[in-house]
Amino acid sequence: MSSASAQTPSVCAAELAQRRLMECECLAAMYGPTAGDAGDRSSFEVVNPDVERELRAAVDAWEASGDSVAAALSVRAVSAPLRVSLTLAVPSASGGEDEPGEPGEPGPDRIPGRGTVTLGASLPTNYPAAEAPALELSATHLSRDAIARVLRELRSLASERTARAAPDGFECLSELAQAAADLSAAAAADDEARRRAAESNPGANGDWDGGDEGRAHAVVRIDHMNDGKGYTKTLRRWSRELAVDARVFYACESSGEVRKGSEGSIEGPPSGPLGRVEGVYAVLGGDGDDVRSFLTRLRTEFVDVDAKGARCKERKSTVMCLRRAGVVKPGEERVPEFDGFECEGYVGADGLEDALARFNLLHVGAGAQRFQPAG
Repeated sequence: MSSASAQTPSVCAAELAQRRLMECECLAAMYGPTAGDAGDRSSFEVVNPDVERELRAAVDAWEASGDSVAAALSVRAVSAPLRVSLTLAVPSASGGEDEPGEPGEPGPDRIPGRGTVTLGASLPTNYPAAEAPALELSATHLSRDAIARVLRELRSLASERTARAAPDGFECLSELAQAAADLSAAAAADDEARRRAAESNPGANGDWDGGDEGRAHAVVRIDHMNDGKGYTKTLRRWSRELAVDARVFYACESSGEVRKGSEGSIEGPPSGPLGRVEGVYAVLGGDGDDVRSFLTRLRTEFVDVDAKGARCKERKSTVMCLRRAGVVKPGEERVPEFDGFECEGYVGADGLEDALARFNLLHVGAGAQRFQPAG
């Protein structure tokens, strides 16, 4: 092996240690005791400060001497991975208009009110360039099953930001912590919605009882999509990543618009410059965990654009049912098996009922929550 090739991993090891330490300094400034209002319900700490001191000594020696080989040996001789813990208040969405903004930015309609979530991370030697942090999660307001679902989403995000973001990776702890808060808020809101539905109409829709075994079905009503093509392409990607089958129905003004989009996306013709479609219903099928992960993404990730073209999250969707695949009301038939992802337009109430009748889903919902076409 040549001298140059031998030194490449050495340089990386020292530089990666430096990046880990700098990320911790930034998090401490954002969420530590001196962070002001931002730190009132938040906290950050290095769980093993002795490891932090060892890494800092190695990085200081490297910066002073420029001896990357010796620094790498010192970094790799550190006794354990650097471990950190970050706690954030969990927001509560008001359920108002679509929320614009950039990832990680709290929107104007979110207020604290669902306890706290604590993200623990162990940062390996190759983080953030080639190895994701090992994550742990706890929350004051979620069940064990809900925490497991949120943690799976966080691990996927961490992998995207580090191991898959070659060659340099991406420092992602702050983004992961904010995602943990958002995902936890969505999981808590879904649990509350199901509890309210069960209390007001027990057993009417065979609502999910909290178990995660076996195939499940869900029906979601989405008020509108400003960018129908882009929105449904995102849904199609989630369907593929989570192995969740989906049928998406959307309102059309005339029969000439009723067609399936190529590659499973809404192709138009759009009713406006941003491809706005209304009266959207998504029928989902898959493993219970995966269906719930799909619903969580719908509430927490950027899927649409607002009237000005800025990216926004979905804030006007309603989960009309989430239940085991075999559960139906007396006298109704089971939902037939379907796979893949498809979109289909409908015209008026009759068109919607025809579409949903094929899936034996006309009985889902009650009163104001029952299926209603746009307009």
